[in-house]
Amino acid sequence: MNAGKLTQPWDMAGADGLVAARALFGEAVDHLATFQSMETELEGLPCAVLRLCNRNFRLTYLGPLDRIVAELQLNLWVKQLAWMGTVVLPNQSSTIPLTAQDCSPILAQASVRAPHRLRGLPLNCAVPAQIVALPALIWHHPIEGQPALELHLAKAQIENLWRLIQSFSDGSVSLTTAHT
Repeated sequence: MNAGKLTQPWDMAGADGLVAARALFGEAVDHLATFQSMETELEGLPCAVLRLCNRNFRLTYLGPLDRIVAELQLNLWVKQLAWMGTVVLPNQSSTIPLTAQDCSPILAQASVRAPHRLRGLPLNCAVPAQIVALPALIWHHPIEGQPALELHLAKAQIENLWRLIQSFSDGSVSLTTAHT
């Protein structure tokens, strides 16, 4: 995975969030439950769409999403949150392993609250989690055609996460980190 191809995710929310998502991506967004995602294209560029709740979405997209949405003239906001960072961990499977001993050491340290679950999380799903004491959103979806775990957390916490990962892996894990 190439850091140059990762961008700061976009958040799209507001009274017309679902209306905008339908206009941009079609009726398929109606079939997404909370924390489910889909891969699509927008203006010829790859786009991953994660539904955060009824009218709120998080997108990874290389283009000017704010300009595209502004043209719709709807009641919503679109922005890249300056405080949020993204860390990508490769995952060779279409699901996260079911047992802690079968998954990466960092995921073995992650905890989630019911009704969410991390073990067995399929592609195109996300889960809010705590990795030791660090709150994060773990999004399992394809990046550049390969299954990956995209962790969204406060930029101020990325260095702490990196140290935590290094402590479990003796420095052998390679991370791709996107900063804006």
